[in-house]
Parts: sequence; structure tokens; C-alpha cells
Amino acid sequence: MKAKKNRSANVLIAHELNNGNENLLALLADNNFHVTPCQTADSLLEEARQGHPDLALLDIQSTTFDAIEIAKTLAERPETSDMAAVLFNVDNLPETFERAISAGVDDIILGKTPGEELMGRLRPLLRLATMRREVTHRVELAREYGAPPTDGLSETDNAPFNLLHVGADSNVIASIKDAFERTGKNCRITSTPNVDTADAILGGDFFDSCFVMLDDDDISFIDALGFCSRTRLNPRLFNLPVLLVPSSTHLLDTAEALSAGATQVIELSDDATSLSSSLVLLSTRQRSRWQISRLLNATKSPDTTDSRTGAYTFDFMKSRLTSLLEAARIREKHLTLVFFSFPDAHTVAEQYGQTAGEHLLRQLAGWINAMLRTEDMIAHYTGHDFCIALPDTPVDEALFVMNRISGVLTYTDFALDEVYQPISISVEFGLADNEPGDTTETLIKRARQYLD
Repeated sequence: MKAKKNRSANVLIAHELNNGNENLLALLADNNFHVTPCQTADSLLEEARQGHPDLALLDIQSTTFDAIEIAKTLAERPETSDMAAVLFNVDNLPETFERAISAGVDDIILGKTPGEELMGRLRPLLRLATMRREVTHRVELAREYGAPPTDGLSETDNAPFNLLHVGADSNVIASIKDAFERTGKNCRITSTPNVDTADAILGGDFFDSCFVMLDDDDISFIDALGFCSRTRLNPRLFNLPVLLVPSSTHLLDTAEALSAGATQVIELSDDATSLSSSLVLLSTRQRSRWQISRLLNATKSPDTTDSRTGAYTFDFMKSRLTSLLEAARIREKHLTLVFFSFPDAHTVAEQYGQTAGEHLLRQLAGWINAMLRTEDMIAHYTGHDFCIALPDTPVDEALFVMNRISGVLTYTDFALDEVYQPISISVEFGLADNEPGDTTETLIKRARQYLD
């Protein structure tokens, strides 16, 4: 019997069958999303409770349920709060946006968004759902290993959101500040006239989102694309959301902008409703991602962390891997396990001493960790080998990332204590996706078979 194909996502969609959403359902299926249609609020909430899906798509045009109330209930219930909730078929009305944001909606889709743009909006939300699940379960596990307790994602950060405005047009700033205040949030906005000064400002402060007002005289489309690309490639900025706002004279290629790293392209309305609402949503999401990152870092304790490398111990990794495998089996999702090996790294200690060898080992762990996503997990396996778990990640995506990490490490000259020449090393890695019936031992064995 042929094994089931793992899913890219599990999605609930609340809509009415006569609302013309057939193209949406087909698009999701084509992208390997497993979709469960729900015609009532009760059926969706029950499916969410039992199945732990990644995402809920809620049609606000429905006459049989209140999509915003469903989103609010999902956010408030602990067993469903890790899901992402998205409203679609939304009209550009300020009162709708304010009520939706207050309810904890993760994104708002105006009208019928084109296919690829819609998928571009949904993929970051799938990662957000993965991050929420991972921080919840890893924090719980770390407590069993003696890590100090935290309040988890219930913690709130009341500091004003920090926004960067790039462009000459500052007329929208008052509207944006009003929009934040109406949803119980505050923001401060730093303005700068062009992308060159924006690059410098981003290097000196942390922002929750950025919006670029295009103008032929000050910021061209090419300038904006370059800025988006530089911002996206800067790991310090943690995938800072960047919104492009074209003027009425701009003919802007949305697909090209998104490909270059823009988060969204927003047409400016008279009252800046859609721009303001997107900034509120994206800033809130970015603040949440930073919080998740801090909470995951807090799971590092003497009992969970390898003292030589700063990575997790392999014992802690195996405990988490057991739960990840079970969740992947139940939800029919991907889980990729990777092993990195540095076969000639032991010669550093032989030639230059134990201190140099230990310094290299810690640097390798730090470099790998810096190139992983927030929700990924690195542990010291043995010797100069490291293990990485990538939840909700198919093996082809993991292979792309691991090839990039391998290439960076291969061409890096490491500087070591009291070694007066650069050190380069060789890199090998093996990886495997989960299969039906896997245990931690079988998955580890399959991922290491190329290396052993």
C-alpha cells in the first residue's frame, strides 16, 4: 500500500458553499494543503479542538456565522491559540479592521486576492503557527529539565510599536497613529526621505515594521526593490515586514516586489485604512516573533544545554523529537532531521591544542544556529557532529537550507584563540524526512546513514 503523502498544511475554511470560493479551495489543494470545509461556527471550533490545524480561513461575507467572533474564540482558547486566523472577502471598512484586530486576527485579505499573492500571505502564517506550537511545547519540556518557569505567550509587551517610514509623503502618519490607538496600541514613527538613510537607521535601532512610499522624484521602484532585498537578507532584522506603497503614477509589478522581499504591496486609500491595518497586524506579528525567540532562548539551562557548544544536549533533543514525531504522525505533517559532521575538525585540536579545538566547536554551533529559523532546534550529537530538527519542513526545503549552511561553513575562515592563521574545514551532512512508523531511533539512523 502506498504511503500517505505528508501535507504542507492543515487548514479549516469557514464559508458558505454558494459564495464562489471554489477557486480558493482548488488553489489550496494544488499547494498540498489539506482543507476541511466548515459551514457552521460550532463545526469549525470542534474541528480546531480535535485536529490542531495550522490555519483557519474565515469568510467574513458569510450570513450564517460571525467570522470575527470565531477568530476571537480561537485566539482565546488555549487548545487552539497556536492557530493562525485569517479573514478573507473583506471590504475596506475601518470598523471591520478595528474589530478584527481587537479579536486577535492574524491577517485580513481584502476581496479576492490573486493566487500566488495569497499563498505568499499564508506561508508566513504557517511558520507563525509552527513557532507558537514549538515554543509552547519546548518551554514545557524545559521545565521538566529544570528551566525556570515563564508565563509563555500570555506575556505582553506594552512598549509602543516602532515603525520606520521611508519617503517624502508624511500625510499618512497621523492616520496610522490613530489606527493603532483605536485598537488599544501605540506606535512611534521614524521618518526618513530615502532608502539610503533608511539602511543606516535600520542598522542602529530595532523596528517592528517598515513602509516605503514610492515617488518618482525620491524613491523609484528599483530603489525600493533593492531596499527590500537588503532588508530580507539581513539576519539581524529578523525578516522585518516591509510594505511598499506605490503612488498613483506608479506601475508596480506586485509579483516582482514580493519576489524581491517585500511583505505586501498596499494601494493607498484616502483614509489609509488598509495600510494602517496592515501595519498594526504585521507589527503585532513581528513583536510576537521576537517574543517567541526570547522564550525559546530561555529554555537554555545547565540541564538542557551542552556546556562545550552552547547547543542543546542530545538527550533534550531526543525528548523533544519524540513529541515532534508523534505530532507529525497525527497531523500528517513533515519533520526533517539533519546531521552535520566536520570530519577533519579534530585535527585542529591535534595541531593547535585543546583550547583551539573547543573554540572551533563552539563557533560551529553558533554559526549553524545563526542560520536556522527560530523554531528549528540544534543539539550537539557527539564529537564534531550536530543534530538539527526542522518541524513542519519537507526534506527538499531542508536540503536547500542545509546546502546554504554547508556552503557558508565550507568557505569560512575561522579565527581561533592563539592560532595565527585562518582555519578552514570540510563539511558533510545527512538528512531524512519522517515516514510512517518512524521512531526517534529509525529517523536518526536514516538521517545518519550517509555519514556512518
